[in-house]
Amino acid sequence: MGRKERGMRLSVGGRLALVSLGVVVLVAGVLAALLSVQLSDSGQREAEKVTRSVAETFAHEAEIATLVEERDSDRLQPMVEQILPDADLSFVTIMTPDGIRLTHRNRSEIGEQYQGSRGEALAGETFTEVYVGTLGPSVRTIAPIREGGDEDGPIVGLVSVGVTLGAVQQDLAARVPLIVAASAAIVGFGVLGAMLVRRSARRVTGSYTPRELSRLVESYETVLHSLREGLVVTDRDGRIVLYNDEAADLLGLPPAITGQVSLDPRAADMDAALADAIASGRRMVEETVVNGERVLLVNQEEARDLTGRRAPERGHVMTLRDRSELQALLGELEGVRTLSDTLRSQTHEHGNRLHALLALLELGRVDEARRLIVASTEDRQELADRLVSDDDDAVIVALLLGKLDEAAERGVRLDLDVAEPAPRVPLAAPEAVTVVGNLVDNALDAAAAGGEPRWVRVTLAEKEGDAVFEVADSGEGFDPSLPDPFAYGASTKPAHAPGGRGVGLALVRDIVAAHGGTLQLAAEPTTVRVFLPVVVSA
Repeated sequence: MGRKERGMRLSVGGRLALVSLGVVVLVAGVLAALLSVQLSDSGQREAEKVTRSVAETFAHEAEIATLVEERDSDRLQPMVEQILPDADLSFVTIMTPDGIRLTHRNRSEIGEQYQGSRGEALAGETFTEVYVGTLGPSVRTIAPIREGGDEDGPIVGLVSVGVTLGAVQQDLAARVPLIVAASAAIVGFGVLGAMLVRRSARRVTGSYTPRELSRLVESYETVLHSLREGLVVTDRDGRIVLYNDEAADLLGLPPAITGQVSLDPRAADMDAALADAIASGRRMVEETVVNGERVLLVNQEEARDLTGRRAPERGHVMTLRDRSELQALLGELEGVRTLSDTLRSQTHEHGNRLHALLALLELGRVDEARRLIVASTEDRQELADRLVSDDDDAVIVALLLGKLDEAAERGVRLDLDVAEPAPRVPLAAPEAVTVVGNLVDNALDAAAAGGEPRWVRVTLAEKEGDAVFEVADSGEGFDPSLPDPFAYGASTKPAHAPGGRGVGLALVRDIVAAHGGTLQLAAEPTTVRVFLPVVVSA
């Protein structure tokens, strides 16, 4: 940046201060000019008033009328010279009707022709004019002098009383310091006001120049409406004052508009717990919240000022990410993993049984081979029949059939109690696999890690309009150090455990919550119950 650019780089606050100061100086100048003009007019009007009063006084004096008739300048001149200082006048000229001066400020002018208008005075009228005479421009009043001072007598002379404009201006000059002082006081207050304006503006706009601030606002508008994350800003009272298009879509708010709003989150059509979190401004870090059919990942922090410091008085900022699609993908991935584990377990188990059957047949022990086949099928024949009958619960039944082999392989007894007909749950096939597979897998892990007898009991039934899926096991239960076993990342498995840690149960919670269901935990034995609304057949 060049020297010229640095010199011209004024912040918004600085420019506002300069504009404010310029306006104050302009107002002070205009006010001083108006006061000067007003005082000038006032001085001239005062001069007209004084000259008229003195002229009329002279015109009505009988003694002066007599002296004028006698043309006695010797007696009139001293009378006039005595009055001039007391009345603060520039001149008093008494003359004959034909304009010959009988008195004058300069005695040498006595007997000379009067310079000025006399027509209206000779007509009997007293009038005032501004005229340039021997003493320069002056405000003068000319009045007729009548015989004996009588208003109806014949005119025997004229009297002209005046004040030079120089004298008027000199009188006004004494008032100039007052005008200057008033103007200086106004400018002084203007400087203080400009400093306050600059300070207040800097608190809001910092050191940005108008161009920088304009670009910043444009960028802010672009980013705000282009973000694929929801953004919500609240004030210190917990009211929503700003949000973007994505937040409007995720929270069901009215379309985002330019500028700020004032919206009570509790009055909006959103989840009550989420609305309370927004209104309270509590800190949230990667919290999963269900709002309608959406699973949201929410963060909320106190607002920060331009320096990056926390500014709770400015409210709070919340960001929202839609995890619905990610949750669905994770659910499908978890379901595929569960099914693959089940198929691998079945393959291994069936391989063992086929080897055993082949050996028995080769040894000619047909009866024992027949008993092995019957024992392998009788405990799951009912479920197999339901699987091939194409019931609505075929996916769940198929998964449970696979888990029988896995449980046997791990030395755990798996008891299945599935009502017939099974209640229809509002879960898609991948979601059903995720919920059932994760709960059963965790139960098998817990039971296998515990002592004898090792068992898992799975129940699927309908109760009071809800489909109840219950999984109990003989394990030691959930780790009491985990505040929420269903939270993302909550796990007691080793960090290197295959398939990740703390994801399965979190997916179960999100899927159940998204479908309006609830979860219950019980101990002795460890039991997880899932309640889902039953889908009513059309």
